[in-house]
This record gives sequence, structure tokens and C-alpha cells, in this order.
Amino acid sequence: MDKLLFPHENMRDIQKEMVAVVQQCIETKTPLVVHAPTGLGKTAATLAPAITHAMNKDLVVFFLTSRHTQHLIALKTLEDIKKKFNTPVGAISIVGKKHLCAQGGVVTMRSDDFMEYCRAMREDGKCNYYVNARDAGKPTKKAEFVADELMKELPLASEKILARGMEESLCPYELTLMLAAGAKVIVADYNHLFSDGIRDGLLARVGKKLEQCIVIIDEGHNLPGRIREHLTQRLSSVTMKRAILEAKKYDYPEVLEILVGIQDILNMFTKGLLRNQEKLITKEQLMDELKRIKDFDEMKVQLEFAADGIREEQKTSYVGVVLSFLNHWGEGDEGYSRILSIKEFRGEQVTLLSHRCLDPSFAAKSVIDKAHCTIIMSGTLTPTSMFTDVLGFPKNTVQKEFPSPFPVANKMSLIVPGVTTKFSERSETQYKKIALTCASVVNEIKGCSAIFFPSYALRDSVSKYFVDECVKTVFTEDARATKEERQQLLERFSKYKDLGAVLLGVAAGSFGEGVDLPGVLKSVIVVGIPLDRPDLETQELIKYYDRKFRRGWDYGYILPAITKTLQNAGRCIRSETDRGVLVFLDDRYAQPMYSRCFPKDWNPVVAPNPVPFVKKFFAQNL
Repeated sequence: MDKLLFPHENMRDIQKEMVAVVQQCIETKTPLVVHAPTGLGKTAATLAPAITHAMNKDLVVFFLTSRHTQHLIALKTLEDIKKKFNTPVGAISIVGKKHLCAQGGVVTMRSDDFMEYCRAMREDGKCNYYVNARDAGKPTKKAEFVADELMKELPLASEKILARGMEESLCPYELTLMLAAGAKVIVADYNHLFSDGIRDGLLARVGKKLEQCIVIIDEGHNLPGRIREHLTQRLSSVTMKRAILEAKKYDYPEVLEILVGIQDILNMFTKGLLRNQEKLITKEQLMDELKRIKDFDEMKVQLEFAADGIREEQKTSYVGVVLSFLNHWGEGDEGYSRILSIKEFRGEQVTLLSHRCLDPSFAAKSVIDKAHCTIIMSGTLTPTSMFTDVLGFPKNTVQKEFPSPFPVANKMSLIVPGVTTKFSERSETQYKKIALTCASVVNEIKGCSAIFFPSYALRDSVSKYFVDECVKTVFTEDARATKEERQQLLERFSKYKDLGAVLLGVAAGSFGEGVDLPGVLKSVIVVGIPLDRPDLETQELIKYYDRKFRRGWDYGYILPAITKTLQNAGRCIRSETDRGVLVFLDDRYAQPMYSRCFPKDWNPVVAPNPVPFVKKFFAQNL
């Protein structure tokens, strides 16, 4: 099959260029890191050549993304290919296993607890859904029949497979794997390939090796953080208390003794630490103290025995959480940090011991090296060199940065000095200046604006002055809101597209990324630089990347913050007809260290007084 399976009638020049790059990289098995802004059509530009190549070879395409909305976009693209070419491109969407479980009450379980619960239910023959789907390790006749029926409906979203499985009393996850074995495209989460245990099991079930996989990573700027978080373990004093209560409740006296001993160790380590203080702990410090309680391996055996017994009674076990932490504590030296801290949680002081991964290449490099071809893309994958280094891409990796496909004249970028959110300069006077500047901009704009702050606390400090100066309806992001409540807020906000309203959010909050409001936003203001707190973890990250790449400040501190800034700003221009102003409000954005990080085609202008620029911009081309 030589014809490119491109889903749309017309292909723009910039798409042709991207398709050509993707084709070349897939054919030569060369990794690709590509910065592709919103509107370029990167989903179609990568899937089309990947599927075309996979159909000619014994390959499967993995399209990985961290957000459910991107699953749906990928599936829509595949449906369009199917309709246009009348070609049965088998494609399915896989989500986390517990989200494909028909048993009630499992979605809120911790992943480790769910996996143990699922294993026990299967092995004991207590899950009717599984029993009906597999017999003696093979699919049942009923499961095969239902899978054959579903195969005719591909591409399919995971929700449809879940619903059909529950309707037929068949395990939806087993149905999904049966469909995946015959699929050419699998839309999945990052963990499906970048978690060793999940990847090995999935590939075994679909009958493929990594060498037979074309891997497309969407929204790739999220991948380093997601991997680091996945490889991080935490143990808190709250978990210890709950584990101790479990041991008492279910009568495990020897395990109780172990847990009390671990709790005493944490208390000893925190002696002299005050709230919000932290210190480094070495691997040996904890191991030496644990050995005073009991032989380490014997300790883990007893904890595992108790955790399994407790899960029989209540599905989830905090003793199991303690065990998981201990199992990982001894792993890794370079590229990990071990930090003890005192936090405040709901008015209570909580001790937290974390074993944090600093280096995402520990999980990413093996996938990149073994896969037939790995393509990572995002609208904020700049500079591409940082992501190439941090994720462990090889030296022959192709790096490509595309400009925005939207008219340059539709966007104006302003850097506004004269204010800052720098911690040492924060004051009520500074908050008032920020509020006045923000209000002067949004009051001038006929339409909706969004303002993003580095934190909720800073947002609230400015908001109390801003609401008095702003003449428009103000919407405020709530950190505790449910997914449904957030969606309702966006729907109410969008209704003000003509009257004008202002949304106050947070850079790393729910609305700073992934929100698509074409025709609604006329301006986005990013207040300050959303730098991570200069805590011990950030300091360790800077030191680590300094040792590894001599780019500690860039890779560990500055560029991750700029990525958030660019994501926030990217909420404004979502279509080729959108026109808007991007305002970056902080002295530091004018400094070369930060201004150099903007994409080349943004051309920000330093404007101490942004209002004349805003007026002039919206007076043009109306």
C-alpha cells in the first residue's frame, strides 16, 4: 500500500513538510523530536505516514497521550481515514486497567492495591467477568464472538468496550487486549509503554516486540514529569498511622511491631525539623535503622503476607503501601533524591519521606532505543535539545521546530516589565501594581481574557485588588473542583464571549493546559514565571543536570517553567481566525535568560505600558 492514508482532502504546505520528515524518520528508523504548534494538524501528519508504513510491514502504531481528549482526537482521525479510504484500520483506545474493570468501587483504589485485588480475584475464580472471558488461559467462545463483533466497529473508544463488556458479563480489559492483538493502532497512556511491567505484559498479549512498534508520543512536554512521578515513591506519617491501625484491626502482632519500629525511625529522623523544613536522607541511613528492627528480606515477607490478607477483607491496604515503598527504597543512587520533609496537611503536621526519580531517561531510553521509530511531538517542545537530552534520545535524533501555521498578524506578544512575582519582592504594593496592570489590559479588550498565576496563593493576593479594578465578570478556578464542575465553569465563561469576562487561573492548574476555547479568548496574561519552588528536590535536580549536561539551571529550573508559560499562552490562539494578545507580566521575561526561550516566531515586544499596544492591535484589520 503506497498511497498515503491522509484523512483530509487538502494538505497544507507545512503539513506536507511534517509528513515528509515523519516518513523519512520511520523509513530509516530514526527518532524524531518535533515542536509542532497548535493548528498544524500534527495528529494527522504523524498518524497517516505511520499507519501507511505499518500496513506494509508487520508493525503496530502506538499513539501515546496523557489526556483523554487527545484519545478522542486520535480516534476521530482514524475514523476519518477509514471513511475516506474505505480501509479497515483496526484501532482501539486503552486506558488504565482499573478504568476498564467492571467490578464496582475500584476506580479510587491505588494502582498497587488494584493490581493485587485483580490478581487475587482472578486466581480465586471470584471475578465472573474474567471467568466468562478466559478459560484455562485462553479466550472463551463467547469472548471470541463478542470480540469479532466489536472488531467490525473499530476504531473504538475504551468507554464503548467497557459498556459492551459489562453488558455481556465479560472482562472489558480482556476484550480490549483481544482487540489490540488485531489492531494496527493502539491509542494509550504513557504508562502503557514507559512502565516496564505494564509494557511487557501488554506487548506479550498483542504478540509484538518493541522493535515492531512505531511510537508516537503526543503532548510530549508532559512525558519527563510523568515518568519522574511514576518512578517516585512516598511514605508519610499518615500512611504509617493507617497501616498500624490495619495491623491492629486484623491482628498481625509481628507486623505491628515492624510498623511501629518504622514509625519510630521517621520520628527520629524528623527530630529538630520544623514545619516546611526538609533534609536529605541517604539510602544507607534508613537501611541501617531498618536492620535494627529485623532482617530486611524477612520484614518484607511478613509485610507482604499481611497486606495480602488485609486486601482480602477491604480491597486496599496501607501495609501494602509501606511494603511498596521499602521495595523501591534500595533502587538507584545517581539520578534519585531521598528527602525527608515536614508538611502541613489539613491543619496537621505530616512527615513525608520521598524517594524521587530525577532522570526520566531511566524509563524512556530503552523504549526509544528499541522501538522501530519513536516520534515525540508537542506545541511546546522547545528547545527540542532539552527534551532530546533529558529523555535519552540518541545523537542521530532528528530535531525539527515548525512555526505556527496561523497568520503572524493575528497574535501580538508583549513583555510588560515594572512588576514581578519574585519571592523577595512580593508585597501588597506589588500585588496592587500587578492587579492594576492586568485590569488595564482586560478592560480594554472586547471579549474574554484568562490570567494565569504561579500559585493559588499569589492569585488570591492579587485578586482582592483586581476585582475592584476590573469592569468585567470574573471567574475563579477552584483547585478542589471536580471534572464536571470545571467543565461547567468553562461553559458559563464561554457564554461571555461577546460581553467579555475574565478567568483567573493557575499556571499548573486545570485550565493552564489542554483547554480549547476557539473564538472565546482575546487575551491571555501570564503573571510571573511559574518556577518550581527552590526546595531540596529542585536543588538536587539542578545539581544532577549540571553534572550530566552542564545545563542544570536550564533543564532543572528555567525551561520547565517556560514550558508552562507557553502552554498557558497557547490557550489564546486556537484557530486561524482567532486574534489575540499575549501578555507576559514580569521584569524577568525581558532578561536574555528568559526572553531567549520564546519560540522564534513569537517576537515579543517589551511594553512598559501595554494599553496603547492593545488598542492599536485590535483597531487593525477589524
